[in-house]
Amino acid sequence: MKAKETRFEKYMKFWYGISGPLDEQKRQVMNQIGNRAFFIFFLGMDVAFLISLVLFSMYKADVAYLFLSGSFFVMLMAVNLYIMQQSRKARLTDNEVEKDELPEAKKAAWTKGMISGAIFGILMLILEFLTSYSDGSWTWIMIPTCLISGVFFGIFMSLIAVHRIKVVKDED
Repeated sequence: MKAKETRFEKYMKFWYGISGPLDEQKRQVMNQIGNRAFFIFFLGMDVAFLISLVLFSMYKADVAYLFLSGSFFVMLMAVNLYIMQQSRKARLTDNEVEKDELPEAKKAAWTKGMISGAIFGILMLILEFLTSYSDGSWTWIMIPTCLISGVFFGIFMSLIAVHRIKVVKDED
């Protein structure tokens, strides 16, 4: 009997880009990548904190806060790129399916990509409305613009998901 995935496992599979089942080998590689990413982030933020202390003593506090928040953003992007690169290198992102399951897997990839595109378009529309309505720059042309960009995003995400599908060859 298969054990049910916890929310944490689903979240980690989403974060690392794993679309297939999470076996022990993938879990071990995922933990190694996560541990390394944590130390990269932790050490980078330690250095940034020390630099911000020096900036705080030499300049205004605003400079130190600006540097610390900027370095936090840069470190988050660096850690995300590291996780994506290592996941791809360890082949965690490949969705391995058998030949007879290929059409269903492609259909599921297209459906998942288009749903993420619809969510992206709707959230972009809401964010655009909230940020531009108060200063009077809201126009109705933003509605089709956001929805069309959501469609393009969905197509792009679907193509990525279909590209990650790998057919497993039988050893019979």
